[in-house]
Amino acid sequence: MCGGTPVVVDRRRFLRGVAATAAGVAAAGIGAGSAAAAGGGRIPNTKIGLQMYSVRDAFMAQPEAVLRALARAGYRNLEFAGFPGGTDPAHARQIRPLLDSYGLRAVSSHHGYAEFTDPERLDQLIEMGRILGQRYLVCPGGVPDTAEGFAAAGPAFNRAGEKIRRAGMKLGYHNHTGEFLGRGPDGRTFYQILLDGSDPSLLYLELDMGWSSAAGLSAQDNVELMRANRDRMLLAHVKDLDAHGNLADLGTGVIDYRTILGAATRLGVREFIIENDDQSNPLTDSRAGRMHDYLAALRLG
Repeated sequence: MCGGTPVVVDRRRFLRGVAATAAGVAAAGIGAGSAAAAGGGRIPNTKIGLQMYSVRDAFMAQPEAVLRALARAGYRNLEFAGFPGGTDPAHARQIRPLLDSYGLRAVSSHHGYAEFTDPERLDQLIEMGRILGQRYLVCPGGVPDTAEGFAAAGPAFNRAGEKIRRAGMKLGYHNHTGEFLGRGPDGRTFYQILLDGSDPSLLYLELDMGWSSAAGLSAQDNVELMRANRDRMLLAHVKDLDAHGNLADLGTGVIDYRTILGAATRLGVREFIIENDDQSNPLTDSRAGRMHDYLAALRLG
């Protein structure tokens, strides 16, 4: 889960998606070795970030030491999921000088759906984003998990998105698996219901490619989803899963990120944010650094 949002992994659908990806690669005549050798461009480090939920306990306990370690590991961009002491403007002011000291940039932050529908809290979020210099405020969950809930969320996000736009930022929505597994009476997924009911200029998208894959989308399905929402899908969560659908450090799982991210760079995705909900501690292990190095070195398809 991310930020406490329950995630249902449909392992049967996930494995079908992985199989479809493998079949597509085989049909194209590309083996694992030749795929790595063929390689295209890479994602520049200026577009690679880390979701701080991946190091949450360490960050809350030793914020400066963790930020220093992440900077040394090569990170320049971060997406926050709360601050030590409280998720409010006062504590954001304590974090901003540390970011500046270590050459780090706050790209975005995650906040629950109820926070975007509360006008007073929304003002706080906007002020936090302003203090940190963010470009985005992102909702990672909390929408009632029904077709009606996602239909009502569209207009609610439009209202919040307009206020956020006036402040010089963009509102984003981050998916889990339920948006692709749930369907309304007309057959549309919850995700499509949300997209259809919201203004593309007010609600942008942060595609969590790990959770979309866990819901059964193949690499090509992910590419088509990005293509259908070109200019709206501006951020991505890059999360890996093993062959059983369990969380894995980026680069050790089975998701075909060479294909997915190659398309993402061509289709306008601007920020590539690494996440593993199975948190690590950059003060005692090198997992966050290895995931950064994998993504920075990946040759795109």
